Amino acid sequence: MVNLGTGVGAGLAFGGALYRGATNSAGEWGHTTLVVDGRLCHCGSRGCVETYVGAPGIMQNLRDLAPNSPLLHTEDQTATIEALARGVAAGDPVAAKVVTETARYLGVAVADLINLVNPEVIVLSSWVAARLGDALLTEVRAVVARHALSRPLAATEITLCRIAGNPVSLGAATFALERFLAAIGTTAGGLVRQI
Repeated sequence: MVNLGTGVGAGLAFGGALYRGATNSAGEWGHTTLVVDGRLCHCGSRGCVETYVGAPGIMQNLRDLAPNSPLLHTEDQTATIEALARGVAAGDPVAAKVVTETARYLGVAVADLINLVNPEVIVLSSWVAARLGDALLTEVRAVVARHALSRPLAATEITLCRIAGNPVSLGAATFALERFLAAIGTTAGGLVRQI
């Protein structure tokens, strides 16, 4: 799962289990370098994925293209992303260019994930992905097709999260619940298997 919000991250699940890494830091994909010597990130590095495809990064993409655009709400990420979504739907060329540029960055970063991890599914989730929706997804898929290796790409589905609310919290709760139920099933003589 690729989480696109104010921040950017990835939840990695292998064989039905959440991969946490040696220090519980796995998934900090938003802090991998996308552009060498690029934008300064709050983590202290430059060119992180998050600085180009997180909500503040998308706002910067808009500022770079059209600093006086009425789509830009300088202190309101949600209003800006919603304005971009409405603009794309209405055929606004500035909104379309910003979403296309964002998808270009996101698509390259997702292609790197596909080449590195070879996942079955990549789900674009959280509020930015939900609001930009199919306009973002279509462009991301096109960019990924140009940058991912053909064999792992053929095995990967890229989709939008269709779960309302906070899918990241729901996923975390699901993993915890599955662990709990598995522990009960083991200590309760297979009760879970009977249900």
